Amino acid sequence: MNFIKLAIKNLMRRKMRTMLTVFGVAIAVAALFSLSSFKDGYEKQLTKELDNMGIHILAVPKGCPYEAASLIIHGGVIPKYLSLADLEQVKTMQGVDLATPMLLQQFYKDETPHIVYGINAADMQKLKSWWKVEGRFFSDDEDHVMVIGKNIAEKKNLQIGSTMPFGPNKEPFTIVGILDRTGGQDDEFHFLPLAAAQRVFDKDGLITTIAIRVKDITKISQVGQTLETIPDVQVVTMSQIMGTILNLVGSAQTLLISVIIVAIIICAVGIINTLLMSVNERIREFGMMKALGASGVDIGKLVLIETLFITISGGILGAATSIIASSLIEGFVRGIIPYAPSGQLISSDPQLILLCLAFSVVIGIICGIYPALRSARLTPIGAIRSSYE
Repeated sequence: MNFIKLAIKNLMRRKMRTMLTVFGVAIAVAALFSLSSFKDGYEKQLTKELDNMGIHILAVPKGCPYEAASLIIHGGVIPKYLSLADLEQVKTMQGVDLATPMLLQQFYKDETPHIVYGINAADMQKLKSWWKVEGRFFSDDEDHVMVIGKNIAEKKNLQIGSTMPFGPNKEPFTIVGILDRTGGQDDEFHFLPLAAAQRVFDKDGLITTIAIRVKDITKISQVGQTLETIPDVQVVTMSQIMGTILNLVGSAQTLLISVIIVAIIICAVGIINTLLMSVNERIREFGMMKALGASGVDIGKLVLIETLFITISGGILGAATSIIASSLIEGFVRGIIPYAPSGQLISSDPQLILLCLAFSVVIGIICGIYPALRSARLTPIGAIRSSYE
């Protein structure tokens, strides 16, 4: 007896019911695949983005340090400032290898927000040694010059030597360098000499944060505790930022997991219901098969194969749908989490695809056991008699 051909023939006899059951499995697998691939991709991109900062500690004004640090990473403006006197105290602290000030500001041009970083170029190039610039970097005593990220240059069609009105007073600034693509938030920023940024935005003597590199990364906690002895300063390490963001994301993932569990339960109930209906409709058929010599094991095997066809087809369809619609799914998930790093968050990992397919097989086996046992226990006489009742 060719069970595979017979199972396919039986499923094709009830196309609509089979398709709806396959779609139910596909929805559950797609949700599982999307969440799992997002979790892995998110952690990788977040780690990459924090590593790309080249900074061990951020010193921020007292208040909500994690919110301030997240805003600084993502290009947001915080309402509090540190002073250059705070910077001098940080530089003298034991264990600090490099401390450089940054002023983060924002202005609107053509109703589009532009993020501005006032920096000391030499210090930032030490912190981010992988930075490469087309053209040149500015010196700290220059004015009316800037370096821009690659994305800004492409969006605004700007080149080295281009002049653009800049800041609240629309002063003419010349682009002297374009930062090579980093794959992070730096691609979206304008970089100015610190003094120039302070003048343009009327923030003389004020800075948003102090970026710090320590001499020994194993002593980041000790250095951070020492830095917090400065009255106006609160410190956040990059590992703390990552842990805090991942905790926030974990809350959103818990909600998504709850939705997936509900989807899986509904999917399982749907499969069992479909199979039981199929068994009930085919009681006479099973009775005739037994009368012709088929064993209970043969009948149960047939039902189980049909179940596996449904769940494997649903698993393949769900994984394929998730891969094809990854950009839409990523956009949806980005909208419900507190912080999203740049880069692709959902990737089609072959191992994850196999895991989801294995999950669909397990669901099929679990859901098919009871209908298979029920059909296997039918007696020829009982099955034929019940079909006439």
